[in-house]
Amino acid sequence: MQRKKFQGKFIMAGLISILALSTACNAQTHGKAQVNIKLDFEAPQKSISPYIFGINDRADLSKVSPKAVRLGGNRMTAYNWENNKSNAGSDWKNQTDNYMLGNVRSSLKRKPAAAALNVAEDAKEHNIPYTLLTLPMAGYVANKDGVKTAKNDLDGSDWCKVVNRKNDEFLLSPDKNDSFVYIDEYLNYLNSKIGKSDSEYGFKAYALDNEPALWEHTHSLIQREKITAQSLIEKSIDLAKTVKDFDSAADVFGPSLFGYSAYNSLGGDWNLILTKSGYKYDWFIDYYLEQMALAEKENGKRLLDVLDLHYYTEAKGECGKRTCDHFDNDGCIQARINAVRSLYDPNYKEKSWITDTGAKHFPLLPKLKASIDKYYPGTKLAFTEYNFGGGTDISGAIAQADFLGLLAEYQVYFASIWAFDKAEYQFAAINMFTDYDGAGGTFGDSLIESTSSDDYTVSSFAASNSSDGKLHIILTNKNIHNTTSVTIDLGSNKWTSAHKYFLDKNSSKIKKDDNPIKIKGNKLFIILESLTVNHFVLE
Repeated sequence: MQRKKFQGKFIMAGLISILALSTACNAQTHGKAQVNIKLDFEAPQKSISPYIFGINDRADLSKVSPKAVRLGGNRMTAYNWENNKSNAGSDWKNQTDNYMLGNVRSSLKRKPAAAALNVAEDAKEHNIPYTLLTLPMAGYVANKDGVKTAKNDLDGSDWCKVVNRKNDEFLLSPDKNDSFVYIDEYLNYLNSKIGKSDSEYGFKAYALDNEPALWEHTHSLIQREKITAQSLIEKSIDLAKTVKDFDSAADVFGPSLFGYSAYNSLGGDWNLILTKSGYKYDWFIDYYLEQMALAEKENGKRLLDVLDLHYYTEAKGECGKRTCDHFDNDGCIQARINAVRSLYDPNYKEKSWITDTGAKHFPLLPKLKASIDKYYPGTKLAFTEYNFGGGTDISGAIAQADFLGLLAEYQVYFASIWAFDKAEYQFAAINMFTDYDGAGGTFGDSLIESTSSDDYTVSSFAASNSSDGKLHIILTNKNIHNTTSVTIDLGSNKWTSAHKYFLDKNSSKIKKDDNPIKIKGNKLFIILESLTVNHFVLE
């Protein structure tokens, strides 16, 4: 979906703001609408990274067809690859146990790095081309079962110290009694089993731990005070160097910031950094990117490939809660559907604490792109955790589809939804891009400029597929109670008919309309049912 109308190419921004904000509620809730979509085949096309269609480990792969998978989360901060122990931190009583073996194949449970090897097996079995593994960086990993307390000594048997470089012979049967866990030995072990990143099933990328800005809360027994920005940079550089020294082709992701407030500021020394810099930086992300750029110059190689962020919408529904399950409340439905707009639309203001405090960094995606271009050009962007809610409702599918289309438009490199059970509609929305026909049919790999006259009501995304030469158009109808008439101007006479696949409120199963739609006068005339995700395949 082309956003240029907000930049004045098609309609003045001020007029759009007035019209969009005044019609958003009525158009989506009660009023019938007429929307015009225009495709521009002359405009430069954007390549679509298949890795934006990703999931986090433990998602049900019988229900979703992803192109990437991440092994991450709080458990990975204190995951001991040698014995597969992990500590839950504040998620559950600081308990150390075998949780990471919960979904692991029985053939792997007794092997070191079983959780990682299981992800590689999943990727092999389900033809998932990209895998991302989170490495520990906080300093210690779990070692001994049981609930831990602040009285436990980090130098005791409850924990093992993490050392990036062993500086000794690598063992394929690691020593579980030496109180140390070595990162390079971990990488070497994985290499011996599945290969490096350039092999078919080796991990393509490594993340520099998970949500470090929260360690003092989530893993307070390891990180007993708020991490400083300087400490995070030092840890990040050293671990990234370890990865790159062992596997130079692997992507390095960092710093896995948990959300908006972490983007803005991090560490007990952040105010001091701002003061010393003469308030040079708009937010912590600027500083992080600049420091990693300087590290590249110092070390003669790029150490950070992908800026890694998490995004859980803070937008509240009419009920005053975020990501609620009031699927019979129009205001709550509309809040979820519109929440994606905070990522790109300067004229939209969500109801949340972020806008209450100024929403300085909204819309988010243009801001992130500007920071990357200024402080570390060439860095890719990823959202390794995100969720807009509504996993059991069509509104969740609409928000999910709009988000994925937006990621394609802004050329985001990687994204993996944090959703497990009760996510059938979100998974179905992913499948609309990756397996719409149940036979591996995909949305496409080149994004075509598509402009909607009213994207508050209908969002549009179009792509060509180099593998089959077909044109694909995905439309989300956000009109809550009524159908919407849509005219798509194709600008070409090569297309003769369209087949429709769709999701609606009746089922999370993608359905196909058996009656092909004839294209007349280079235009496609269609009626979209209320609250639907629609995928048109043109031949």
